[in-house]
Amino acid sequence: MLKKTLAVRSHFKIVLPSAAGDLRLIGWEREEVSAKTDGDSLDLVLDGETVTVSCDDDLILNVPHAASVQVNVAHGDVEVRTLAGALSFGSVAGDLSLREIGALQVDTVEGDVSVRSCAGDVSIMRAECDVSLRDVQGSVNLDAVADDLFVRGVKGSLHARVEEDAVMYLEPLEGNSIDVFAEGDILLHVPAKANANLSLEADEPENITVQVPASTSTGDNPLSVMLGTGDGAAIHLKAEGDILVTSESKEWESAMEFDFGAGWPLPEDFSERINHRVQEATSRAQRHAEAATRRAEANMRRVEENIRRQHGRRFSFNWSGGRAPFAPPVEPVSDAERMAILKMLHDKKITAEDAEKLLSALEGGK
Repeated sequence: MLKKTLAVRSHFKIVLPSAAGDLRLIGWEREEVSAKTDGDSLDLVLDGETVTVSCDDDLILNVPHAASVQVNVAHGDVEVRTLAGALSFGSVAGDLSLREIGALQVDTVEGDVSVRSCAGDVSIMRAECDVSLRDVQGSVNLDAVADDLFVRGVKGSLHARVEEDAVMYLEPLEGNSIDVFAEGDILLHVPAKANANLSLEADEPENITVQVPASTSTGDNPLSVMLGTGDGAAIHLKAEGDILVTSESKEWESAMEFDFGAGWPLPEDFSERINHRVQEATSRAQRHAEAATRRAEANMRRVEENIRRQHGRRFSFNWSGGRAPFAPPVEPVSDAERMAILKMLHDKKITAEDAEKLLSALEGGK
Protein backbone atom coordinates (compact mmCIF):
# COMPACT_ATOMS: atom_id res chain seq x y z
CA MET A 1 0.00 0.00 0.00
CA LEU A 2 1.24 3.47 -0.90
CA LYS A 3 0.80 6.27 1.65
CA LYS A 4 1.69 9.95 1.46
CA THR A 5 1.06 12.93 3.73
CA LEU A 6 1.35 16.67 3.17
CA ALA A 7 1.19 19.52 5.70
CA VAL A 8 -1.47 22.10 4.77
CA ARG A 9 -3.66 24.78 6.32
CA SER A 10 -7.27 24.03 7.19
CA HIS A 11 -8.69 26.38 4.51
CA PHE A 12 -6.73 24.89 1.59
CA LYS A 13 -8.53 23.49 -1.45
CA ILE A 14 -8.16 19.82 -2.41
CA VAL A 15 -8.53 18.91 -6.10
CA LEU A 16 -8.82 15.43 -7.62
CA PRO A 17 -8.85 15.69 -11.42
CA SER A 18 -9.73 11.98 -11.66
CA ALA A 19 -10.53 9.35 -9.02
CA ALA A 20 -9.72 6.11 -10.86
CA GLY A 21 -11.52 3.75 -8.47
CA ASP A 22 -13.64 4.04 -5.34
CA LEU A 23 -13.02 7.14 -3.23
CA ARG A 24 -13.37 7.44 0.53
CA LEU A 25 -13.04 11.04 1.72
CA ILE A 26 -12.89 11.84 5.43
CA GLY A 27 -12.50 15.14 7.24
CA TRP A 28 -10.30 15.26 10.34
CA GLU A 29 -8.84 17.81 12.79
CA ARG A 30 -5.24 17.58 11.57
CA GLU A 31 -3.78 20.23 9.29
CA GLU A 32 -2.50 17.71 6.79
CA VAL A 33 -3.63 15.66 3.82
CA SER A 34 -3.14 11.90 4.08
CA ALA A 35 -3.67 9.58 1.10
CA LYS A 36 -3.59 5.76 0.91
CA THR A 37 -3.96 3.43 -2.06
CA ASP A 38 -3.19 -0.11 -3.19
CA GLY A 39 -2.40 1.25 -6.63
CA ASP A 40 0.97 1.90 -8.25
CA SER A 41 0.78 5.69 -8.42
CA LEU A 42 0.02 8.34 -5.79
CA ASP A 43 0.99 12.01 -5.86
CA LEU A 44 0.21 15.06 -3.71
CA VAL A 45 1.23 18.36 -5.30
CA LEU A 46 0.98 21.68 -3.43
CA ASP A 47 0.61 24.86 -5.48
CA GLY A 48 -0.11 27.89 -3.32
CA GLU A 49 -3.21 26.98 -1.32
CA THR A 50 -4.32 24.16 -3.64
CA VAL A 51 -3.41 20.48 -3.26
CA THR A 52 -3.80 18.31 -6.37
CA VAL A 53 -4.16 14.58 -5.69
CA SER A 54 -3.63 11.92 -8.35
CA CYS A 55 -3.99 8.15 -7.98
CA ASP A 56 -4.53 5.17 -10.31
CA ASP A 57 -6.74 3.02 -8.04
CA ASP A 58 -9.07 3.10 -5.03
CA LEU A 59 -8.19 5.96 -2.69
CA ILE A 60 -8.65 6.77 0.99
CA LEU A 61 -8.16 10.48 1.54
CA ASN A 62 -8.13 12.36 4.85
CA VAL A 63 -8.26 16.15 4.64
CA PRO A 64 -8.75 19.01 7.12
CA HIS A 65 -12.34 19.22 8.32
CA ALA A 66 -12.84 22.73 6.91
CA ALA A 67 -11.11 22.16 3.55
CA SER A 68 -13.04 22.46 0.30
CA VAL A 69 -12.83 19.53 -2.10
CA GLN A 70 -13.31 19.39 -5.87
CA VAL A 71 -13.52 16.05 -7.72
CA ASN A 72 -13.75 16.45 -11.48
CA VAL A 73 -14.39 12.78 -12.35
CA ALA A 74 -15.02 9.80 -10.04
CA HIS A 75 -14.99 6.43 -11.80
CA GLY A 76 -16.31 4.39 -8.85
CA ASP A 77 -18.34 4.82 -5.67
CA VAL A 78 -17.75 7.86 -3.45
CA GLU A 79 -18.16 8.01 0.33
CA VAL A 80 -17.71 11.28 2.24
CA ARG A 81 -17.79 11.75 6.02
CA THR A 82 -17.42 14.74 8.39
CA LEU A 83 -16.32 17.39 5.91
CA ALA A 84 -17.60 20.92 6.58
CA GLY A 85 -16.02 22.60 3.56
CA ALA A 86 -17.68 22.98 0.16
CA LEU A 87 -17.88 19.80 -1.94
CA SER A 88 -18.15 19.72 -5.72
CA PHE A 89 -18.25 16.78 -8.13
CA GLY A 90 -18.23 16.84 -11.91
CA SER A 91 -19.33 13.29 -12.71
CA VAL A 92 -19.65 10.24 -10.44
CA ALA A 93 -19.92 6.82 -12.10
CA GLY A 94 -21.07 4.95 -8.99
CA ASP A 95 -23.05 5.67 -5.82
CA LEU A 96 -22.55 8.88 -3.84
CA SER A 97 -22.92 8.62 -0.05
CA LEU A 98 -22.38 11.65 2.18
CA ARG A 99 -22.77 12.20 5.91
CA GLU A 100 -22.12 15.31 8.02
CA ILE A 101 -21.06 17.62 5.21
CA GLY A 102 -21.21 21.30 4.23
CA ALA A 103 -22.52 22.54 0.88
CA LEU A 104 -22.77 20.07 -2.04
CA GLN A 105 -22.64 20.66 -5.79
CA VAL A 106 -22.90 17.73 -8.25
CA ASP A 107 -23.15 17.81 -12.04
CA THR A 108 -24.04 14.15 -12.76
CA VAL A 109 -24.11 10.91 -10.77
CA GLU A 110 -24.96 7.51 -12.27
CA GLY A 111 -25.67 5.67 -9.01
CA ASP A 112 -27.80 6.36 -5.95
CA VAL A 113 -27.33 9.54 -3.92
CA SER A 114 -27.63 9.51 -0.13
CA VAL A 115 -27.14 12.65 1.98
CA ARG A 116 -27.41 12.55 5.78
CA SER A 117 -26.88 15.78 7.72
CA CYS A 118 -25.86 18.64 5.46
CA ALA A 119 -25.14 22.09 6.90
CA GLY A 120 -25.43 23.93 3.58
CA ASP A 121 -27.21 23.83 0.24
CA VAL A 122 -27.51 20.78 -2.04
CA SER A 123 -27.50 21.15 -5.82
CA ILE A 124 -27.56 18.20 -8.25
CA MET A 125 -27.98 18.69 -11.98
CA ARG A 126 -28.63 15.05 -12.93
CA ALA A 127 -29.03 11.89 -10.82
CA GLU A 128 -29.61 8.67 -12.77
CA CYS A 129 -30.94 6.67 -9.79
CA ASP A 130 -32.63 7.29 -6.43
CA VAL A 131 -31.92 10.37 -4.32
CA SER A 132 -32.37 10.32 -0.53
CA LEU A 133 -31.91 13.47 1.55
CA ARG A 134 -32.18 13.75 5.34
CA ASP A 135 -31.54 16.73 7.60
CA VAL A 136 -30.45 19.39 5.13
CA GLN A 137 -30.13 22.83 6.73
CA GLY A 138 -29.95 24.75 3.46
CA SER A 139 -31.92 24.74 0.22
CA VAL A 140 -32.12 21.88 -2.28
CA ASN A 141 -32.13 22.12 -6.07
CA LEU A 142 -32.47 18.90 -8.10
CA ASP A 143 -32.70 19.59 -11.82
CA ALA A 144 -33.33 15.95 -12.79
CA VAL A 145 -33.80 12.75 -10.75
CA ALA A 146 -34.26 9.70 -12.97
CA ASP A 147 -35.72 7.45 -10.25
CA ASP A 148 -37.35 8.12 -6.86
CA LEU A 149 -36.83 11.04 -4.50
CA PHE A 150 -37.03 10.69 -0.71
CA VAL A 151 -36.72 13.83 1.42
CA ARG A 152 -36.97 14.26 5.17
CA GLY A 153 -36.01 17.37 7.09
CA VAL A 154 -35.04 20.05 4.54
CA LYS A 155 -35.02 23.43 6.28
CA GLY A 156 -34.65 25.61 3.18
CA SER A 157 -36.46 25.78 -0.13
CA LEU A 158 -36.82 22.69 -2.34
CA HIS A 159 -37.00 22.55 -6.13
CA ALA A 160 -36.97 19.16 -7.88
CA ARG A 161 -37.96 17.42 -11.10
CA VAL A 162 -38.44 13.67 -10.61
CA GLU A 163 -39.02 11.05 -13.30
CA GLU A 164 -40.57 8.54 -10.87
CA ASP A 165 -42.11 9.06 -7.39
CA ALA A 166 -41.40 11.73 -4.77
CA VAL A 167 -41.92 11.18 -1.04
CA MET A 168 -41.31 14.16 1.25
CA TYR A 169 -41.56 14.76 4.98
CA LEU A 170 -41.36 18.53 5.45
CA GLU A 171 -42.14 21.21 8.01
CA PRO A 172 -42.96 24.23 5.82
CA LEU A 173 -41.24 27.39 7.07
CA GLU A 174 -42.28 30.94 6.30
CA GLY A 175 -40.45 32.38 3.31
CA ASN A 176 -39.55 29.01 1.80
CA SER A 177 -40.77 27.72 -1.55
CA ILE A 178 -41.39 24.07 -2.43
CA ASP A 179 -41.69 23.32 -6.15
CA VAL A 180 -41.74 19.64 -7.17
CA PHE A 181 -42.75 17.97 -10.42
CA ALA A 182 -42.96 14.17 -10.65
CA GLU A 183 -43.81 11.93 -13.59
CA GLY A 184 -45.04 9.39 -11.03
CA ASP A 185 -46.76 10.00 -7.68
CA ILE A 186 -46.12 12.60 -4.98
CA LEU A 187 -46.65 12.09 -1.26
CA LEU A 188 -46.11 15.07 1.02
CA HIS A 189 -46.32 14.66 4.78
CA VAL A 190 -46.65 17.84 6.85
CA PRO A 191 -47.39 18.47 10.55
CA ALA A 192 -51.08 18.76 11.43
CA LYS A 193 -50.56 22.39 12.49
CA ALA A 194 -48.53 23.41 9.43
CA ASN A 195 -48.99 26.85 7.87
CA ALA A 196 -48.62 26.93 4.08
CA ASN A 197 -50.26 27.77 0.77
CA LEU A 198 -50.40 24.87 -1.70
CA SER A 199 -51.09 24.63 -5.41
CA LEU A 200 -51.67 21.00 -6.49
CA GLU A 201 -51.89 19.82 -10.11
CA ALA A 202 -52.48 16.31 -11.47
CA ASP A 203 -53.71 14.81 -14.74
CA GLU A 204 -57.18 14.43 -13.21
CA PRO A 205 -58.79 16.28 -10.25
CA GLU A 206 -59.68 12.97 -8.56
CA ASN A 207 -55.97 12.11 -8.37
CA ILE A 208 -55.48 14.80 -5.70
CA THR A 209 -56.10 13.99 -2.02
CA VAL A 210 -55.58 16.26 1.01
CA GLN A 211 -55.77 14.79 4.53
CA VAL A 212 -54.75 17.67 6.80
CA PRO A 213 -56.93 19.20 9.59
CA ALA A 214 -57.75 22.90 9.39
CA SER A 215 -57.21 23.03 5.63
CA THR A 216 -59.40 24.95 3.20
CA SER A 217 -59.53 24.27 -0.55
CA THR A 218 -60.64 26.16 -3.65
CA GLY A 219 -60.71 25.12 -7.31
CA ASP A 220 -60.16 21.59 -8.51
CA ASN A 221 -57.13 21.26 -10.83
CA PRO A 222 -55.04 23.06 -9.88
CA LEU A 223 -56.37 22.73 -6.37
CA SER A 224 -55.50 25.62 -4.04
CA VAL A 225 -55.13 24.62 -0.40
CA MET A 226 -54.45 26.78 2.63
CA LEU A 227 -53.02 25.02 5.66
CA GLY A 228 -53.52 26.81 8.97
CA THR A 229 -53.14 30.56 8.54
CA GLY A 230 -51.36 30.14 5.21
CA ASP A 231 -48.43 32.25 6.44
CA GLY A 232 -45.81 29.55 5.89
CA ALA A 233 -44.17 28.23 2.75
CA ALA A 234 -45.48 28.46 -0.79
CA ILE A 235 -45.80 24.89 -2.11
CA HIS A 236 -46.42 23.88 -5.73
CA LEU A 237 -46.74 20.17 -6.52
CA LYS A 238 -47.42 18.79 -9.99
CA ALA A 239 -47.63 15.08 -10.82
CA GLU A 240 -48.60 12.90 -13.75
CA GLY A 241 -49.73 10.30 -11.21
CA ASP A 242 -51.42 10.83 -7.83
CA ILE A 243 -50.83 13.54 -5.23
CA LEU A 244 -51.41 12.94 -1.53
CA VAL A 245 -50.85 15.65 1.09
CA THR A 246 -51.31 14.24 4.57
CA SER A 247 -50.52 14.72 8.23
CA GLU A 248 -51.51 11.15 9.12
CA SER A 249 -48.66 8.90 10.21
CA LYS A 250 -50.21 5.74 8.79
CA GLU A 251 -50.07 7.18 5.27
CA TRP A 252 -46.47 8.23 5.81
CA GLU A 253 -45.42 4.83 7.14
CA SER A 254 -47.02 3.03 4.18
CA ALA A 255 -44.89 5.07 1.80
CA MET A 256 -41.50 4.65 3.45
CA GLU A 257 -40.28 2.37 0.68
CA PHE A 258 -42.00 4.30 -2.10
CA ASP A 259 -45.03 2.04 -1.85
CA PHE A 260 -48.09 4.23 -1.44
CA GLY A 261 -50.18 1.46 0.09
CA ALA A 262 -53.43 -0.28 -0.75
CA GLY A 263 -55.39 2.96 -0.65
CA TRP A 264 -53.63 4.12 -3.80
CA PRO A 265 -54.91 2.52 -7.04
CA LEU A 266 -52.21 0.92 -9.15
CA PRO A 267 -51.59 2.80 -12.40
CA GLU A 268 -52.24 1.02 -15.68
CA ASP A 269 -48.54 1.00 -16.52
CA PHE A 270 -47.52 -0.32 -13.07
CA SER A 271 -46.03 -3.56 -14.44
CA GLU A 272 -44.18 -1.68 -17.14
CA ARG A 273 -42.74 0.74 -14.58
CA ILE A 274 -41.56 -2.11 -12.35
CA ASN A 275 -39.91 -3.82 -15.33
CA HIS A 276 -38.23 -0.54 -16.24
CA ARG A 277 -36.80 -0.20 -12.73
CA VAL A 278 -35.57 -3.80 -12.75
CA GLN A 279 -33.83 -3.19 -16.08
CA GLU A 280 -32.25 0.00 -14.74
CA ALA A 281 -31.02 -1.80 -11.61
CA THR A 282 -29.63 -4.66 -13.71
CA SER A 283 -27.87 -2.22 -16.00
CA ARG A 284 -26.41 -0.37 -13.02
CA ALA A 285 -25.16 -3.62 -11.47
CA GLN A 286 -23.61 -4.60 -14.81
CA ARG A 287 -21.74 -1.29 -14.99
CA HIS A 288 -20.40 -1.81 -11.47
CA ALA A 289 -19.34 -5.37 -12.32
CA GLU A 290 -17.56 -4.21 -15.47
CA ALA A 291 -15.72 -1.53 -13.51
CA ALA A 292 -14.66 -4.10 -10.91
CA THR A 293 -13.47 -6.43 -13.67
CA ARG A 294 -11.39 -3.66 -15.22
CA ARG A 295 -9.75 -2.98 -11.87
CA ALA A 296 -9.10 -6.71 -11.35
CA GLU A 297 -7.52 -6.95 -14.80
CA ALA A 298 -5.33 -3.97 -13.98
CA ASN A 299 -4.23 -5.77 -10.80
CA MET A 300 -3.38 -8.85 -12.88
CA ARG A 301 -1.24 -6.74 -15.17
CA ARG A 302 0.55 -5.30 -12.14
CA VAL A 303 1.26 -8.83 -10.88
CA GLU A 304 2.77 -9.75 -14.24
CA GLU A 305 4.77 -6.52 -14.41
CA ASN A 306 6.00 -6.96 -10.83
CA ILE A 307 7.28 -10.46 -11.56
CA ARG A 308 8.79 -9.36 -14.88
CA ARG A 309 10.75 -6.60 -13.13
CA GLN A 310 11.89 -8.97 -10.42
CA HIS A 311 13.17 -11.54 -12.92
CA GLY A 312 14.65 -9.06 -15.35
CA ARG A 313 13.05 -10.84 -18.31
CA ARG A 314 9.76 -11.07 -20.15
CA PHE A 315 7.11 -13.12 -18.33
CA SER A 316 3.58 -14.15 -19.16
CA PHE A 317 1.11 -16.49 -17.54
CA ASN A 318 0.71 -19.86 -19.24
CA TRP A 319 -3.03 -20.46 -19.12
CA SER A 320 -2.62 -23.95 -20.67
CA GLY A 321 -1.28 -25.31 -17.41
CA GLY A 322 2.44 -25.14 -18.12
CA ARG A 323 4.84 -24.44 -15.28
CA ALA A 324 7.29 -21.58 -15.05
CA PRO A 325 10.14 -21.33 -12.55
CA PHE A 326 9.99 -18.49 -10.05
CA ALA A 327 12.82 -16.61 -8.40
CA PRO A 328 12.49 -14.86 -5.05
CA PRO A 329 11.21 -11.29 -5.43
CA VAL A 330 12.91 -8.24 -4.06
CA GLU A 331 9.70 -6.36 -3.15
CA PRO A 332 6.84 -7.36 -0.81
CA VAL A 333 3.59 -8.51 -2.34
CA SER A 334 0.64 -6.12 -2.14
CA ASP A 335 -2.94 -6.98 -1.18
CA ALA A 336 -4.01 -6.14 -4.74
CA GLU A 337 -1.55 -8.72 -6.14
CA ARG A 338 -2.81 -11.40 -3.76
CA MET A 339 -6.41 -10.66 -4.73
CA ALA A 340 -5.52 -10.79 -8.43
CA ILE A 341 -3.94 -14.24 -8.01
CA LEU A 342 -6.92 -15.54 -6.03
CA LYS A 343 -9.30 -14.21 -8.69
CA MET A 344 -7.34 -16.01 -11.42
CA LEU A 345 -7.60 -19.20 -9.36
CA HIS A 346 -11.34 -18.66 -8.85
CA ASP A 347 -11.83 -18.10 -12.60
CA LYS A 348 -9.85 -21.33 -13.27
CA LYS A 349 -7.24 -19.49 -15.32
CA ILE A 350 -4.53 -21.09 -13.18
CA THR A 351 -4.38 -24.21 -11.03
CA ALA A 352 -4.08 -24.30 -7.26
CA GLU A 353 -0.45 -25.32 -7.69
CA ASP A 354 0.16 -22.32 -9.97
CA ALA A 355 -1.45 -20.00 -7.41
CA GLU A 356 0.63 -21.45 -4.59
CA LYS A 357 3.81 -20.97 -6.59
CA LEU A 358 2.87 -17.41 -7.54
CA LEU A 359 2.15 -16.44 -3.94
CA SER A 360 5.26 -18.20 -2.73
CA ALA A 361 7.40 -16.46 -5.32
CA LEU A 362 5.94 -13.02 -4.63
CA GLU A 363 6.36 -13.46 -0.88
CA GLY A 364 9.94 -14.56 -1.19
CA GLY A 365 9.49 -18.35 -1.26
CA LYS A 366 11.08 -20.80 -3.70
